Amino acid sequence: MAITPMMKHYLDIKSKNEDSIIFYRLGDFYEMFFEDAKLVSKLLGITLTGKDCGLSERAPMCGVPFHSAETYIARLIDMGYKVAICEQLNEAKKGEMVERDIVRIITPGTVMEENILSASNNFIASVYLKKNNIGISWLDLSTGEFNMTQYTGDKKFESLNDLLTTVRPSEIISNSDAFNEGENLPCVRSEIVPKFYKFLDFAYEFSNASQNVLKQLKIGSLSVLDCKDQTEAICASGALLEYVQQTQKRSLNHINHLNIQKDESYLYIDASAKLNLELTKTIFERKRKGSLLWVLDETSTSMGRRTLESWLLKPLRNEVDINKRLDATEELISNNVSRDELKNILNTFSDIERLCGRVSYGSVGPRGCVEIQKSLSKLPKIKNILKDFNSKLLKECYENIFDFSKLQNLLERAFKDEVPVSSKDGDFIKEGFSAELDNFIKAKIEGKNWIAQLENKERELTGIKNLKIKFNNLIGYFFEVPISNKDKIPFRYIRKQSLASAERFTTEELNKLAETILNAEENISKLEQELFNQIKEEVKSYIEQIQISAKQVAILDVLINFANISIKNRYVKPEINESIRTIKIVGGRHPVVEKLNKFERFVPNDTTLDESCKTMLITGPNMSGKSTYMRQVALITIMAHIGCFVPAVSAQIRICDRIFTRIGASDNLGMGQSTFMVEMTEVASILQNATNKSLLILDEIGRGTSTYDGLSIAWAVVEFVTEKINAYTLFATHYHEITELEGKINGIKNFQVAVKEFNNSIIFLHNIIPGCANKSFGIEVAILAGINSQVVNRAKEVLHFHEEVNLNTSLDKSVVFVENKQPNNNIVIEELKNIEPNLLTPLEAIGKLAELKEKIKE
Repeated sequence: MAITPMMKHYLDIKSKNEDSIIFYRLGDFYEMFFEDAKLVSKLLGITLTGKDCGLSERAPMCGVPFHSAETYIARLIDMGYKVAICEQLNEAKKGEMVERDIVRIITPGTVMEENILSASNNFIASVYLKKNNIGISWLDLSTGEFNMTQYTGDKKFESLNDLLTTVRPSEIISNSDAFNEGENLPCVRSEIVPKFYKFLDFAYEFSNASQNVLKQLKIGSLSVLDCKDQTEAICASGALLEYVQQTQKRSLNHINHLNIQKDESYLYIDASAKLNLELTKTIFERKRKGSLLWVLDETSTSMGRRTLESWLLKPLRNEVDINKRLDATEELISNNVSRDELKNILNTFSDIERLCGRVSYGSVGPRGCVEIQKSLSKLPKIKNILKDFNSKLLKECYENIFDFSKLQNLLERAFKDEVPVSSKDGDFIKEGFSAELDNFIKAKIEGKNWIAQLENKERELTGIKNLKIKFNNLIGYFFEVPISNKDKIPFRYIRKQSLASAERFTTEELNKLAETILNAEENISKLEQELFNQIKEEVKSYIEQIQISAKQVAILDVLINFANISIKNRYVKPEINESIRTIKIVGGRHPVVEKLNKFERFVPNDTTLDESCKTMLITGPNMSGKSTYMRQVALITIMAHIGCFVPAVSAQIRICDRIFTRIGASDNLGMGQSTFMVEMTEVASILQNATNKSLLILDEIGRGTSTYDGLSIAWAVVEFVTEKINAYTLFATHYHEITELEGKINGIKNFQVAVKEFNNSIIFLHNIIPGCANKSFGIEVAILAGINSQVVNRAKEVLHFHEEVNLNTSLDKSVVFVENKQPNNNIVIEELKNIEPNLLTPLEAIGKLAELKEKIKE
């Protein structure tokens, strides 16, 4: 038995798309066969059946209805699979095979469907490695945002890892060399981003890639982009365009600008710092709630949300641009009425950035066009309000919002108020837009009356009261007569179909009437689609202007959001510029902790980092607020760099180049690294990359090894960051010995978290004050945590024993020291020998030793 032509065609399609699941259109279903069917059946819980196709065995098969396929595709994409849509290209004709071909390959990075996409950007990235250079390009197909950058030197993979962690692409393609290195990146091994997919190496060749870039951007030379030293980045960008063209198989006019990202434009925050500071997600639950973004985001539009997230992950270093945002926020705060009016307009504003993407893509429907029209109609109102503002950024927003009155008028005339999502559903063009269409619709309406009149006429002639005229796509219009009335059917009736409960017939009169009506309906459908295509082409001609205007609306949304949260949360305008050499925060608060614990008063704290205090050595018990305090300094600094007001009474922030954190650690068994190795790797990166313009947040360095090893490492790190790097540093530690560095090294000052002892317990005051803690209160914290009293009491005994041993050792060493260095100092020697550790508390003994040290100095 020969294989069927349909199955032969399917196997041919599959052989060319082996890495995709083929959704093969057969009538009202998308079918999957063989291994695809087994996989999809298992993944989605769909019944696995079989199909005879001329092979020795039935082909495994499963299917989904075409009208609900999007839901199933979304689930497969979310699991990381690619889905190739093999569509019917023509209508079925008797004796002829239906033409089918792949019309689109949906991948995690090329999703365009509204109900699959989240409000955040959905990037696909391309990585090109050549010798010592890495080019990276990333594109959001849904909005047209297209970026590239390049790294070189020994730290190129570290930079790539940080970029991918920031961008969080849902799909990554690469050339062979980059593919081989990709699995070693921490962000890939920890599954923060997906694995690399090896794309065609020829697509990365400069000649091919550069032509793709020139053609897509409609430019004659790469010199227009000012990218002389970005050869590998161009290769990555051109290959990405090749991949998108191959998978989407259509023109994408909304990709019309390529942004070249330069690291010196942004405050660098590495992957570890983004995670530790919980900028967009919490560390443990990976949730938005509890992150800085959650606190800052009360935007009105999806465009604004994406812009805010981008700003937060890429804070500015240019004081002019930062202060443009701050000044605009300040002016909006002082204009309550205008700000509220703008907010109300934006609350009903559609995501025209993504709608432009769907227009270019060809997937926009009538409802999407109506959303564009309604949003464009609001732009004149926005401009009218903005014209009275004076700050530079708001003026730029005003100037870069275009006039769309002509397009808006066209769309308003064209579409009814209530329209379907898809143009295939019809009935969306407004009466009066096309005289030809109106005539067809009139014929269709009259045809319905004709059908009703014929139905009544035949009921009277035949005496069959429940005779009905019905319609379906298979046999068209027909008379349906219940089987109980078959003896009344006249001879002029021509049988069309027999059912169990009824018979279906036609007549010459019905056939003529049906032809007239169906022609009218077909003409309506055809003409409505033609008109819709013309309208879409007109919208396409405005895409670039709409994108620019949409970007201004997004910026305005973020600025209004900054103004509103500043008023609500009592944030103040920070002073930030190149001339400031300090980080001075008065009454600073942690923005997230303050919001999460809104029913408790947050204790504010001051911070001053300058040449006299480059390193704050912070001691105090666990749970007292050291980490919260250090994080709040970092978050306030970041907020200032994105142009947002900050939670403080006042703030002077110097412009930083980098923020590094070393807060907490855990095993990374997949990388073969222990907790301590992870900690040391992070510290090594900080020491290599920090500069005298960096802010370092270091918490409990050295705690993952033995006491003396850890103390030694922590001590050396403090010396190095203060004396060699000259970075501003917050350093929290339980190694109280390090506090001796105050006074020995310029720029180091001791601070402690105030604690009150009461009834053998402690009360955390959460105040950061000068000085150093004299103990860690570990046992007291254990009591607060609910540790068993038996364990606590035994711990106290062990602690007392070790403190006594240490004190006796210190006294013995002190006596030997004085006898060797000052043998005639009998008074001090006698006093040392007379100290009885058992009669003194550790604090009293330490105090006594301190007194004697002073006498020795004298």
